[in-house]
Amino acid sequence: MTANIKTYRLLTLPKWLVLPALLLALGSCSSTRYLDEGQKLYTGSDITIESEEKVENKRELVSELNRAIRPQPNERVLWWRYRVWFYNVAGEDPRDGVRRWMKNRIGREPVLWSDFDGQRTVRLLENRLFNRGYFDAVVNFEPLEKEKKASAKFHLILPPPYRISDVLPLDEGSEIAEFINTSMEKSLLREGQIYQLSNLRKERERISKHVRDEGFFYFNQDFVIFRADTTIGNREVKLALSLNPATPPNALQPYTIRNTIINANHSLETDSSRQPSDTLSLDNNVLLINNNNLFKPATLERAVFFENEKLYNTRDHDLTINHLMGLGVFKFVNLRFTEVNEADTPMLDLQVQLTPMEKKNLGIEIRGVSKSTGFIGPGLSLSFSNRNFLGGAEHFSINLDGAYEVLIGGGDRRATSLEAGVGSELTIPRFIAPFGFSDINPLYLPRTKISLNFNYLSRTDAFSVTSFRSQFGYEWRQSVTSNYRFFPLVFNVFSLGTISEQYEEFFSTEVLFRRGLFEQFLLGSEFSSFWNTQLRGQQKHAWYINYNLDLSGNIAWLLLHGLNLGKESEEGDYEIITRSFSQYSKTDFDVRYYLDMGHGQRLVSRLAAGIGIAYGNSTTLPYIKLFTTGGSNSIRAFHPRSLGPGSYSSPDSLAGSFDIYQSGDIKLEFNLEYRYEMTRIIKGAVFADAGNIWNLRERENVPGGKFDSSEFLNQVALGTGVGLRLNFTFFILRFDLAFPLAVPYDDSPGYFQSIKPFESQWRRDNLVLNLAIGYPF
Repeated sequence: MTANIKTYRLLTLPKWLVLPALLLALGSCSSTRYLDEGQKLYTGSDITIESEEKVENKRELVSELNRAIRPQPNERVLWWRYRVWFYNVAGEDPRDGVRRWMKNRIGREPVLWSDFDGQRTVRLLENRLFNRGYFDAVVNFEPLEKEKKASAKFHLILPPPYRISDVLPLDEGSEIAEFINTSMEKSLLREGQIYQLSNLRKERERISKHVRDEGFFYFNQDFVIFRADTTIGNREVKLALSLNPATPPNALQPYTIRNTIINANHSLETDSSRQPSDTLSLDNNVLLINNNNLFKPATLERAVFFENEKLYNTRDHDLTINHLMGLGVFKFVNLRFTEVNEADTPMLDLQVQLTPMEKKNLGIEIRGVSKSTGFIGPGLSLSFSNRNFLGGAEHFSINLDGAYEVLIGGGDRRATSLEAGVGSELTIPRFIAPFGFSDINPLYLPRTKISLNFNYLSRTDAFSVTSFRSQFGYEWRQSVTSNYRFFPLVFNVFSLGTISEQYEEFFSTEVLFRRGLFEQFLLGSEFSSFWNTQLRGQQKHAWYINYNLDLSGNIAWLLLHGLNLGKESEEGDYEIITRSFSQYSKTDFDVRYYLDMGHGQRLVSRLAAGIGIAYGNSTTLPYIKLFTTGGSNSIRAFHPRSLGPGSYSSPDSLAGSFDIYQSGDIKLEFNLEYRYEMTRIIKGAVFADAGNIWNLRERENVPGGKFDSSEFLNQVALGTGVGLRLNFTFFILRFDLAFPLAVPYDDSPGYFQSIKPFESQWRRDNLVLNLAIGYPF
């Protein structure tokens, strides 16, 4: 009976799953086929834990122990060890270039069981457990050997871990001991806490930083020692704090800053401070040398936080380094401290050594342009920048940009795009505002930004648009992982130019739609926040969260309508200087989660959603503020702007052309992608995308486009596919091949599409190749 069930399931496998299953099975066998007699492939280890009580952070503990085991087995995707497969297929002594490349670049030599030392690994695991408070843990090793494969099993017997009973302060009456003992209120070590060596290291770092903040310039964490006593019983350990006997005398006394000299043009080749070309005395007896009108003295003075006749501390050190480097005008920043021997009290002289960058820069850049709309082509940029425009480290730049693009992956659509623009920006390294920002982290340098931009865009399948944009606002960072942008003043105006024959007829019947999309100017504010834990460095769990808020026309409408300062036009809206303004509120967010699975494997997910509401002076969002979906950075099984809103399908009259109706007020999108490393350059991916866009209001020409809570789940598009990425360090070239699993505008019964990969017509109608630069998220 059991055999019949298995046979039936095998015979009813979808045809398109048979070939991948066979390839993976063959790949698995090939991992051991080329081994010599007596050799076994090491396939990894398994750790089990036996304990009298619940093990705290058990998953983290097992993960750390697994990472410590050496050697690590060969990487695999599912059960296929693809690197070993390439290594074996290439042969023993490949002579042609392709096989050599397969063997040496992609392939990896099999990790053999003979390379694994079980007893050495037992000692290693016991050491790791000891450092986590399991002083008397038992590690049993059991080899699991088959004909061609072998693995290791480690059974851990963990008694209750040792816990901290008390942390005794320094038993001496020195000045530094007093500072250390008073800081123990903020200690990271607590009574009842499991003993962990990593926590002791963090506590030593905390003590060292606290002591240095009190002026002990030469002190470091190596001068702090914890002595552990495990003889008190009850599986407890008593920690006693002490100073290293080898601590030098100068590390035990606080130092005061005597003199501060800022060398504004320090040379790495010669000591320019001995014969300064220019000397200026600033406030608090600070000397500025070798400036020669390079920088405004106040700019440098604001960036140096040390004060003469005050104790040295690490906070001033970090603030000074961050602010001077944040100015963006110095190649190198060095704080040189010199001990003053002739002083009665310990003192330091500080010289701030600054090596400026080149002030002006002219650049030419030829680039490849890849947009989420599917347009790809060459681009050219000419740029000029002045890093010290007004002497206060103001950064001024002007850019000329141009690009000619062709629509790739647009199905029957054929279109080209021509874009040209000029933009200028002035960045000032401080806040310029009539009020203060008290909650800003002083560790980072805030910026004020003013920009003016002019852009021309022409699409052969639609129309041309000229736009002018100016904005004034601020950027600041609160931590390594979080930064913010707030532009209280944003002005944007559009002018519709040449219109294709198709859209000429469309706009003649959709006057209000045309007016709302292109003939209203924007006068509002924008806010964005970013949180990216990847900036902390490599980690198992990482997050990226971006939130945006865009408001326009509300203050203007309040003045003109609420206070009766304006009159309505014939169309029923208010105008400023004969032109209507757009009024709306729009918000969106993008949340991404990155799971590092080890061995070059990552699981990445993204949830993106947004909504925009036009009201008051507007009936629709401006064209550039509408949501679209589909394309290489969105739902990759659909061409750019070919999906939505809702179940709407572009009519035959618009086949092969740009459909302006395929945009919406609401967007919801979810992506899941498994990424794996094949070589240092070649990466692979398997992904699934879902989502759609909707309108808030029913539109006559967009049937099925309105959001309906009872129907929207059936209107969620679904696609899947595989990807290949070439990582050339300075850019990533990405190929994603996708096909739809669910199509909202398909009238076929059921939610899912039929998948027929062996039929040429199905492949022509459904396979979408996305070519792009960079990861989609």
